[in-house]
Amino acid sequence: MTRDHVQIPIDPDDANWRGRCNRRMKELKNKQFPSDDAASSGLMHKELIGEKNVMIPELYKGVEKEKVDEFVDVLEQVCVQRKLALCDVFDQVTRAGDSMLHMAVRLGKEKIVELISRHFPKLLIRRNVRGDTPLHVAVRFKHCGIVKLILSQYGTEKAKHDGMKDITREKNEHGDTPLHEAVNSKDFGVVKVIFDADKDVVHCLNKSKRSPLFLAVVNGNKDILNLLLKIPFPADKRLPQHFGNSPLHAAILERNPDLIEEILKERPELVYLRDEHGGTPLHYAAYVGYDEGFHILLQNSKSDQTALEGNKKGHLPIHLACKKGHIKVVKKFLQHEWPIKLHLLLNQKGQNLLHVAAKNGRSNVVQYLLKNPKINDVTINQTDNDGNTPLHLASMNLFPRVVYFMTGDKRTKVDLLNNKGLRAQDIVRLAGKNQRSIRQFLANLVFKEAGVPLKVNDVLYSHHQPSPKPEMSLKDLLNTFLVVATLMVTVTFAAAFTVPGGVYGSDDPDPEKRGMAVLAHKPFFWVFTTFNVIAMYSSVIACGLMLMAMIFDRKLATRVTILAMLCLVIAFLTVPVAFMAAVRLVVANDSALALLITIIGGLYTFLILLALLSGFFPVGIGLKIPLLRHAGRLVLWILITKLIDYDDKPQKEDKTRMVN
Repeated sequence: MTRDHVQIPIDPDDANWRGRCNRRMKELKNKQFPSDDAASSGLMHKELIGEKNVMIPELYKGVEKEKVDEFVDVLEQVCVQRKLALCDVFDQVTRAGDSMLHMAVRLGKEKIVELISRHFPKLLIRRNVRGDTPLHVAVRFKHCGIVKLILSQYGTEKAKHDGMKDITREKNEHGDTPLHEAVNSKDFGVVKVIFDADKDVVHCLNKSKRSPLFLAVVNGNKDILNLLLKIPFPADKRLPQHFGNSPLHAAILERNPDLIEEILKERPELVYLRDEHGGTPLHYAAYVGYDEGFHILLQNSKSDQTALEGNKKGHLPIHLACKKGHIKVVKKFLQHEWPIKLHLLLNQKGQNLLHVAAKNGRSNVVQYLLKNPKINDVTINQTDNDGNTPLHLASMNLFPRVVYFMTGDKRTKVDLLNNKGLRAQDIVRLAGKNQRSIRQFLANLVFKEAGVPLKVNDVLYSHHQPSPKPEMSLKDLLNTFLVVATLMVTVTFAAAFTVPGGVYGSDDPDPEKRGMAVLAHKPFFWVFTTFNVIAMYSSVIACGLMLMAMIFDRKLATRVTILAMLCLVIAFLTVPVAFMAAVRLVVANDSALALLITIIGGLYTFLILLALLSGFFPVGIGLKIPLLRHAGRLVLWILITKLIDYDDKPQKEDKTRMVN
């Protein structure tokens, strides 16, 4: 120990540690330490590499000491050995930017915290790399006693100096105040200490735009929530239009019905609190599809007016439910008795709930609404500000399933014109300028199946005439099918001379059997021969018709192509049956295998039939033959309602789709 170090004897029975340690700290603060060359050069080196204030290891160990006197001993040793003033020692921080006060708080060293904060009060607002003050750290680690100590010490310093900010309003890099941290810690005692020190911070938003009140709901602590709910929103300002400060919005987000009822019990007026989009909790419940929360809010509202208020875009809660396709919320809404007709519930564009559902392709909602007795023909055929009915809007966005359900309802008037003089079918017809999309193709078929005649304005259609490229598509189609038909002729022709089981040879003893089929007496040979012949002649006819179509004009060629395609469909259906019969013949001795072949053949023949009808059903719908027409309708129903899902809006980058 050097001469400059004055050791104060410690009496183990002396309980007055404050007086003793404060006296030693004052002496250390007033003591001057002359620098030597070695120390100076070392500090210069650290300063050059940017580590002048990096905390030395001895200080880490000093903060960890159990007794405060031992901590002061370490400070004395560091000051003497390093030739550093005490203020320079406390200026050092860890790599994370923590001061010794941060470290003492984290470790729960209450006496050391009291000693440091008294002699170096500026450390109370020192921040680490995360922007945390010692108070942030104290509440995060639930040190209630240290929280009280820091608040008391800072209050004393604030009384001495004017203009100091409230330490409870200090925010870290996440924008969290100490109360945010306290709520996240879920420690009621710590929350109450901070709350009693500054009640208005309850409504302070962090960078995530969430207040401590909002976080209390998210964390699900009812005691903390009830404490924070006692603070009213500022009386001199409008209710904050922000999602992150509405406890009901938070309870809906967490889908916690108990908290929703708890909040409504304590503060029923919060049902009117709006978010940044002007939406009430009812709007938010409808938007996220939380039907149970929507029902609770609806039942606890003092009047129906809350559910009939619009947000900034004029959308009612029911509009948002229809837009997002939340059918359970829609059912809850329609089960309620409203003092106003449904067709009068309009947004700023003059659109009712069916408009909104059809516009966004929510086929499940559209189907439910059409079946609901509260939806009348006025709602179904109502026009918006642009003169569009729900069917117009579904056609604009090419939603074939919505169009299918709406045209299938006899109350829908398909001939209504919008402000541009267009019907819904005209809009679909004009949707593709150069190429047709599958969506447009299906929507056109739906209108055709519904028996809607095409009466598009010739002047308007002339501006949307397809380019010459589609004129070549018929020729390309004919060439493709001609190749397929030719291959089918070749296969069936060859099969006729390579019959299953072979033929009797020329050296057979019975002259009448020579060259005859060995299995000609079998029933399945009749099946094979019959279906192979049908496939052969159907393919030949298809080839001939396609060759003729190439020399006709477009109108006649289209009709001939339809007949050729019908012949190909027959060929594609008969070839699999002929193949199954041939295989069945050669394995007839094994009954189990023969049965398996028959089952597999029947199953795949049905699948082929379904696939061919799916491709041919547009023709079937247009023909007057009842059987084919009904088959076409059946396939259309399967495709629209079961297989193809086009409930999303067409992408703008897809050139084959209509840009909305």
